Amino acid sequence: MPRKKHIKIAEVKNFANVFGYKDENVFQNICGYFGHKSGFTLELGCGQGDYTINLAQLHPRKNFMGVDRKPSRIYNGAKHSNEIKIANVGFLVGYAELLADIFVAKSVDEIWITFPDPYPRRSSMKKRLTHPRFLEIYKKILKSGGVVSLKTDDDTLYNYTLKVVDELGLKLIKKSNDLYSSDKLSDEEKILTKYERQHLADGKKIKLVRFSF
Repeated sequence: MPRKKHIKIAEVKNFANVFGYKDENVFQNICGYFGHKSGFTLELGCGQGDYTINLAQLHPRKNFMGVDRKPSRIYNGAKHSNEIKIANVGFLVGYAELLADIFVAKSVDEIWITFPDPYPRRSSMKKRLTHPRFLEIYKKILKSGGVVSLKTDDDTLYNYTLKVVDELGLKLIKKSNDLYSSDKLSDEEKILTKYERQHLADGKKIKLVRFSF
């Protein structure tokens, strides 16, 4: 492992806005950091936290948590949000499979899944973050009417997610196979991550699926 990566992993553990899934009383610690339990919006696979930080800036009265399994990815976003003093942003080093073990039932307002690994092989289908096994986890922690939003540039994941939503009888709120061809986008949908800009520069179309349980 490169030395810089080691340094980032060591440093990020000491950031006040970063929590680990193995931490004792992690949910209580998260609530203590935000000062109340009014609910959270999660970004899964947040990487450097572009989406999380932008959402937090749009909604300063709400709480936002970026979730990623690798602390070295979270480092830049956590450091940046500290530097610009955004108090309604936190980061969790953890796995989507464990969300229901961390967040209490009905404590999450919304979940964003932004450009996750599409796992194109059928043998890896269960790893897709919109697979039914993950949706069962999201359902446990989401409040009634809570929304799951997927942004992707991958056709297979987009079509697979629509199929899952249909087969499970979930409420489809919005779908688009070319999001930016529309001039009727919410402020949240307009947020561009570093990698999303690269996808657009490469001529890829961005897809969106929004649904609730």
